[in-house]
Amino acid sequence: MFDGDTGRPAVSDATVTATVLDAARRNALRGGGRPAMVGPGRELGYSRFSVVVPAAAAGLARHGVRPGDVGAIHLADACDTALAVHAVSAAGAIPAPLPPHSSARELAQMLNESRARFLMTGSGEEAVLALAAAERSYVRQVFAFGDLPGATPFARLVDNHELRAPLPDPSPPVDLARDVALRLCDPPAQPTHAERLAELHRLAARAGVEQGDVLACCSWDCTASTWLALMNLCLIQGATFAGVAESDTEALLRDVREHGATLAVVTPDKLRALAREGDPGPGRPRLRLLVTGTADAEDVRACRARLGWTVTDLGRP
Repeated sequence: MFDGDTGRPAVSDATVTATVLDAARRNALRGGGRPAMVGPGRELGYSRFSVVVPAAAAGLARHGVRPGDVGAIHLADACDTALAVHAVSAAGAIPAPLPPHSSARELAQMLNESRARFLMTGSGEEAVLALAAAERSYVRQVFAFGDLPGATPFARLVDNHELRAPLPDPSPPVDLARDVALRLCDPPAQPTHAERLAELHRLAARAGVEQGDVLACCSWDCTASTWLALMNLCLIQGATFAGVAESDTEALLRDVREHGATLAVVTPDKLRALAREGDPGPGRPRLRLLVTGTADAEDVRACRARLGWTVTDLGRP
């Protein structure tokens, strides 16, 4: 989808998931073991991603998921989110990402509004809330990354004998210009495959993500659409997406140091805090900040003068 040397968008007639999977396979061969995704205490390699997604898509089809079904995604972990969203899409269904820290009542409302037929979630208290919400919705199946009573483990979708299974072929064929690729709840939207590809083109031009980059990003700092698009951009370009679990600037700086991040996504408020008070610690990293909103010009100047970091405006959050 993107030129490997310049990072400029190239013409694509495939879905985002097909494009991402194709790029992930190439990056697995040339990446030298670089992880595709990292999160708190874990990482997901390009090779693992490229075989698990089609295997899980085949598993979803075996469990009755059909093209056009809506699958809600209630996950905070970046590694699990990437696997879930692309497995659902590869099965021909429509991913509907939900805010991970919503109440059971809010989740039930979003599940009903999106007409989700199945749910993919994690484990722990947030997953228990999601399971309770699913009981008050149209959801008929729940898949979980972890041990969740009443849910089918995601690992069961990925049986060993299915790891080399071909990608399910959605029928009828995908119409990039008309078929919905993503169902968003906050704010509500239903972008087509073509619109998601266009968003990737715009993001690639602004963010400048290149092979070998490490991009740190917290889901609280951007919309679900932008969060997923940044993941996809990293997967395509051979970069690493580092999911930051906590929303404060200290957590961001900690993950920047831990993962050797070269780019970080921030809100205008986080930019102000970093520019005026942020302490990157010893061995100050060379960092490019991507702001999800309109950055204050004085904050941009202060960040460059005090820390030597460049700032790029990604547009609306």
